[in-house]
Amino acid sequence: MTAPVNAAPLPVRPGIALDIENVTRRFGGVVALKDVTIHVPAGGRHAVIGPNGAGKSTLFRVTSGEYPPSEGHVLLDGRNVGGMSPNRVAALGLARSFQTSSLFTEDTVLENVVLAVLAHQSGRRDWWRPLAAQTQAARVAQAALERMGLSAQAHRPAGALSHGEKRQLELAMVLAQEPRLLMLDEPLAGLSAHEREHVMGLILNLPRELTTVLIEHDLAFCLDFADHLTVLSNGELLATGTPEEIRTNAEVQAVYVGSALERQGRVVSPESLAAAPVLQVSDLRAAYGSAVALGGVSLAVRPGEVVAVLGRNGMGKTTLMTTVMGWRKPTGGAVTLAGQDVTGLRASTLAARGLSLVPQGRRMMAELTVEEELRLALRPGKWTLARVYETFPRLKERQRSLSTTLSGGEQQMVAIGRALLQNPRVLLLDEPTEGLSPLMVTVVRDVLLQLRESGETILLAEQNLDLALAVADRVYVLDHGSVSFAGDAAHLAENRALVQELMGV
Repeated sequence: MTAPVNAAPLPVRPGIALDIENVTRRFGGVVALKDVTIHVPAGGRHAVIGPNGAGKSTLFRVTSGEYPPSEGHVLLDGRNVGGMSPNRVAALGLARSFQTSSLFTEDTVLENVVLAVLAHQSGRRDWWRPLAAQTQAARVAQAALERMGLSAQAHRPAGALSHGEKRQLELAMVLAQEPRLLMLDEPLAGLSAHEREHVMGLILNLPRELTTVLIEHDLAFCLDFADHLTVLSNGELLATGTPEEIRTNAEVQAVYVGSALERQGRVVSPESLAAAPVLQVSDLRAAYGSAVALGGVSLAVRPGEVVAVLGRNGMGKTTLMTTVMGWRKPTGGAVTLAGQDVTGLRASTLAARGLSLVPQGRRMMAELTVEEELRLALRPGKWTLARVYETFPRLKERQRSLSTTLSGGEQQMVAIGRALLQNPRVLLLDEPTEGLSPLMVTVVRDVLLQLRESGETILLAEQNLDLALAVADRVYVLDHGSVSFAGDAAHLAENRALVQELMGV
């Protein structure tokens, strides 16, 4: 890979360890980052926050060399690294952790750290020598394990560690490389409450001279850790400032808690309120390996009701939806549909029994036209192809087009139409407005209101608070895989202080 050619001279700023200057990253016609500038001084602690699809992970990948910038520059200690391979960038002093654990699970904890040390060394590594003979690397590794509180686990297989201990091991591996710049990508993801407290303490106690950049969904921790924060939204820089400046920034608050909590409510009849739930979730638990994603979620959806599941990104909304739908096996709890226990059934069986999911990311089928996608989903019932075209006139115009060539908003229409054509008892929608323009968000809102008025039963997972409160009858708020609030949407819409407490920065 080679860095993009720019006519302007490279900006070199004394005392700046990481200089991201006007970086844009495109994937075909999709702009994932647009003109982002961040300056992190040597010894600085910087957090990058923002909702799903904001561009945080793309920014990390551009910085660490996985992707070259389409435009702009990335400078590490004044040296242009944009377009360098990840191993060359690492050799210059950048180390990063990843969202998911990547360990040699059959090797010991010590051997994993030794391998990290050897991989970072320049010149001859003597790979032919057994790891037990790598004495200098082992001394460095032991020191890193002691710093992370893992000395007692040094000779255990890495795969035998708890999820929190694996996070500690990953920190030991990156610290053993003695980086000048450390990049941490969601280090608290999936940790139990006890593990979170422990790992947070380890990160807060990192050497102050170590320049650190953090992506993390736990906003309270980001505000405690960072000297400065950058907020991304839809791939663009929304704000940069101190924790206090970010807390009081109206635009940032609008991203997280909405700017106009206008509600289009309705009066629910006593009969509806007394009806038995058509979907009941009881103490549902789920995990990704040893990482806990749902810690016991309970909720109910009655016939004809719209229930919204809210929460910042990374709180468990998508895991809840995919576990209910059977895409992921629960580790505990129960799911009941129309009075029958359907816990752990396959997704195809659940679809036949009346659940239909509009997945996050839309998932268009390659080489199929709009009409072919819709016809594949068609089952007998009140929703017909003609009714879908009436609801989404744009799809009728594009019925012969390949679905993968549509805009994001048009693809979302296909995904919703596809789910409706299965004529479900309960329609599940996972982040239907993610990545859409404000105009298309309005279109989705109007469609959901239309579905509500026609009597559809809907469970909606959504980060866009304005949209959710515009259409929902009741809401549940998730916080780290558990329900932190359950109640009427009207109550939440009218209580700005509560919204700020549950969802704000």
